[in-house]
Formats: sequence, structure tokens, C-alpha cells
Amino acid sequence: MKRILLISMLLVIAVGLSFSQMAYNKGDQVINLGIGLGGFAGAYGSSGVAITGGYEYGVTENISLGGVVGYSSTSETIYGDYGWKYTYILIGARGAYHLDLFHSPKIDTYGGILLGYNIVSSSATGTIPYYGYYGASASASYLEFGLFVGGRYYFDPHWAVQAELGYGLGILNIGIAYKL
Repeated sequence: MKRILLISMLLVIAVGLSFSQMAYNKGDQVINLGIGLGGFAGAYGSSGVAITGGYEYGVTENISLGGVVGYSSTSETIYGDYGWKYTYILIGARGAYHLDLFHSPKIDTYGGILLGYNIVSSSATGTIPYYGYYGASASASYLEFGLFVGGRYYFDPHWAVQAELGYGLGILNIGIAYKL
């Protein structure tokens, strides 16, 4: 009799866990806004803060696809008032695999890839001793590839705080997300 009761309890727990609601589901639509710290889109010496925004759609029970945009600007003074200003704009697509690590309807964990187009511009202005005022500019664009892992904590059925580590928009991205 004890065995039957134990097996029944284990079966109820297993079924309950298998049907428990996850934080991420097929068909979910999430928009997010955040800041990226620690460099931007592979830019050498970029120490500015990136402003990021994105959208994702749950294609399957574990896979989401979406888009992302980011902007960062940084500058450096070389001598006196002479210096460089760098601007980075990233437009890209992302894909993520959601893994229910904590078995909680409030925590969404994921990892993924980013493929985007980085638009870079720079300008130099100021006065150089013995030369006078100097101004120059340059621009370039290239494909950007990034990897990331992250998580969201839903403190409300629609609102979450999120954090991501990776390469692409910044080494650390923190922000808020809203599930439509």
C-alpha cells in the first residue's frame, strides 16, 4: 500500500512539473530597452555606454527570433581641444534558445546569436599646435557577429528586468522587458 501511495505521489509531482507554466512560451512577443556596458559591437577602445532596444517572437517552445538596434558614442581628447569622436549604430537580427533552467514561471534563461550591420563614423576636430584648426571625418560599415547568454526575471506577468553577457552590443547589457 505504501508503494502505491509513493508511486502515485511521484506521478502527480512529475505530471505537475511537466505541465507547469514556463516564463517563455511559443507565441510570446517581448520588447526590451537597456544599456550596454563594456564596449560596443566589437569596437576597439569603445568604452561608451550603448543604448539598446529589441523585439523577439517565440517561434517554437524553445526558439525565438527578433531584431535589435543599438547606439553608442565615445570620444577622446588627444591634445588640448583636439580629439576624436566615434559613433556606432548597430542594426541586427537575433535568435535565442530558451532553456527553463530554474523551472520557474518568473525566470526565463536563454542563449543565442546576433548577426547585424554596424555603421561606424568618426570625426577629428580641434586645434593642433603649430598647425591651427584641423577637422577630418571617416566612416565604415561591416557585418557584426555576436554571442550572448541572458536571463529575465518577471516581477509582474508582463514586466521583467533582464541581464545579458556576451559579445555584440556590450559585454554586459541590463534593462527592462515587456511581454505583449
